[in-house]
Amino acid sequence: MINILVIQVDLVGGYYDAGDNVKFGLPMAFTTTLLAWSVIEFGSSMQDQLENARAAIRWSTDYLLKAATTTPDTLYVQVSKLNLTALHKSLSYHSASMDRTS
Repeated sequence: MINILVIQVDLVGGYYDAGDNVKFGLPMAFTTTLLAWSVIEFGSSMQDQLENARAAIRWSTDYLLKAATTTPDTLYVQVSKLNLTALHKSLSYHSASMDRTS
C-alpha cells in the first residue's frame, strides 16, 4: 500500500523540473546559486540580460524562502502538483501487475 500525504501550503514560485510538475528544492538551490555567482562574476558582461537574471534568481530564492519558513520546523524539499487521475491510473496499474502470478 502506498500512503500519500497531501498538505496545502502557499509555495508559489520556483521552477518545475523537466516539465513533470515536480519542484526539487536541492537541485533548484544549486542552480540558483550557480546563476547568482554567474551574475556576480560576469554581470558586467550581461548587458540587457542582467535584469532577467536577477528576476530569475529572485523568483527562485523567494520560493526557497517560503519552502523553509512557511511551516515552523519544516523544510519542503519536493513539491508536486498532484494529479489524482494520473496517480489513480498509475497505482491501479502497479497493483494489477503486482497481483499477477507466473
